[in-house]
Amino acid sequence: MTLNFKNSYILDIYSLLGRNEYNVSIKPDKLIYDYYDEEKSVEQGECKYQIRTIKGILKKTKMNIEDIDVLVGGDLQSQLFASSFSARKFDIPHIGLYSACATFTESLLVSSLLLENGCKNIIATTSAHNLASEKQFRFPIEYGALRKKVNTFTATGSVSTLLTKNKSNIKIESATIGKVVDLGFTDANDFGACMAPSAAKTIYEHLKDTNRTPDYYDLILTGDLGIYGIEILKEYLKKEYKINVKNILDAGSMIYDEKYLDTIAGASGPICLPLILFNKILKENYKKILLVGTGSLHSKTSCNLSESIPSISHAVSIEVIK
Repeated sequence: MTLNFKNSYILDIYSLLGRNEYNVSIKPDKLIYDYYDEEKSVEQGECKYQIRTIKGILKKTKMNIEDIDVLVGGDLQSQLFASSFSARKFDIPHIGLYSACATFTESLLVSSLLLENGCKNIIATTSAHNLASEKQFRFPIEYGALRKKVNTFTATGSVSTLLTKNKSNIKIESATIGKVVDLGFTDANDFGACMAPSAAKTIYEHLKDTNRTPDYYDLILTGDLGIYGIEILKEYLKKEYKINVKNILDAGSMIYDEKYLDTIAGASGPICLPLILFNKILKENYKKILLVGTGSLHSKTSCNLSESIPSISHAVSIEVIK
């Protein structure tokens, strides 16, 4: 299902990044060296990351809490711990969202719907924390468990985006709500292979609904398929949907320096897409971009029940107005 928007714009963003994710091509607003951020747990540290970016975007855009109609957010912790507990620090109506690593595009989609129906300013926030996520979905880092080369590495940081009805140079033109796809894949180490089919289906549905071809866009940017998952996506699009895509990049494959890609498949997490979009892609000469957030919907419970891994992808079309 594809929705069109007339009054949804991105005004600005504020990004915070962990020390391991920093490289010279990505320049966040703030770099964090302390994974605990002076809190007693990494989970509480991630909450503080969100608080920092929400305060940062308010200061950056010279807005007050009273100017914000809704705070939309999501993260990877159980019951949206980081988003819910950071939201309690702000007297703003809050909507918590979860589409795993597709949460950022889901936030843009929901925020755009709210802007079309009376809201004026919305903050969309997401975050991830390597130590919190690895402990929750795989093994605590301290265990020293061996990793497969297809493993992605959860990126640490937070991004807050301010969306508004007022015209800016970044317009959200449309969005496609993805469908849950499950091909029976069971390897929780290989998120890229798990999520590639849902990304392909959403891209196909978006192009069909809008009557467009892939080259309508200057770039199709996926969230966190990794260096292997993005190749699976290209092959799956070609074989399943007869779509040959050349103008496609994956944000998760672009965060870590080459030396890290010898041992991992790239970065994962909901911050990958906004981090690369705002700190790299939009600084280049792209005018029409299709964002495809990719999310693996497994949990500790589903894995213990030997369930297969469903995935979802949401697409958001943005236009850069120079």
